[in-house]
Amino acid sequence: MTAASVLPLALAQSASAAPNTSSTLPVSGFNALWAVPEVRTALIVGSVVVIATALVGVLTVLRGQSFAGHSLTDLASVGGSAAFLLGVNQLWGFVAASIIAALGMHAIGVERLRGRDVSTGIILATGMGLTSLFLSLSTMRPQGGSASVNVLFGSLFAISPSVVPIVIALSVLCLLMLTIIWRPALFSTVAPQLAHARGVSTGATNAAFMVVLALSVALSSISVGAVLSTALLIGPASCGLMLAKRVRNAMFAACGIGLFCVWGGIVISYESYSWMRGHSWSVSFCIVALVTICYLLSRLVSWLRGTSRRSHGRSLSLSRKAASANV
Repeated sequence: MTAASVLPLALAQSASAAPNTSSTLPVSGFNALWAVPEVRTALIVGSVVVIATALVGVLTVLRGQSFAGHSLTDLASVGGSAAFLLGVNQLWGFVAASIIAALGMHAIGVERLRGRDVSTGIILATGMGLTSLFLSLSTMRPQGGSASVNVLFGSLFAISPSVVPIVIALSVLCLLMLTIIWRPALFSTVAPQLAHARGVSTGATNAAFMVVLALSVALSSISVGAVLSTALLIGPASCGLMLAKRVRNAMFAACGIGLFCVWGGIVISYESYSWMRGHSWSVSFCIVALVTICYLLSRLVSWLRGTSRRSHGRSLSLSRKAASANV
């Protein structure tokens, strides 16, 4: 079921349920939204996924591996499209393709892969070509017309409730693995030579991190699609790191910003059906738009802080020079 068919049905259900309630809450109220099964599923899945991806994203940005995350999203679409073609749940296709691609990138070496511009471009283009092939073959099947939208751009409104336990389990696994590798991964990022000297197994740590990154990419792909999943993985994390001075505070900020973007995007998309007179904005677009706005605002706040510090430093230097001149 596509988002275009889910949203009108959800609105009809909320409208029919409203007269049966004794409260006078408007249809746009949170209780009315939560009563709609499609919206409730979207809120649960979106919240769980964004917390996992935001925390993984913080470590990804700190390690300078945003490029790896972007590459995995392109290659994950191959698995998602293949799963759609075979009639398998897209989530398993995203997970399988992401993990295989992540381990392959680790075997080659992310830094070496980044340096080989031509080879990297060919690999990613081949992945997108296979995605195009699988999606075109999917259109020949019944209900295959929505394949491109579901795989590339996703829709939280179209997620089946049966997928929710799987998403929660994968998110918990992702966070558990992140907790285990957090200290050695951060240590090897800040001081790689010292970590090697102290016997930290950087190879195993890097491999485990790539698996964690692959799981987070798969989770974000099932939420906002493979094409837009980088925004959910990197956006809130980048905002948190710009706004906070400490990594722990950046993690909390990233989770808060991510939840705001997901919940806000879901509400805006749901309510836009009444604004657009029978049409609605894509929930993935609404979420990514809010992520972009938060990123621009975070950049502005960071720039204002830097300007304030520079002006304070100049005024302090001038005052010291004036004091020394008077002496």
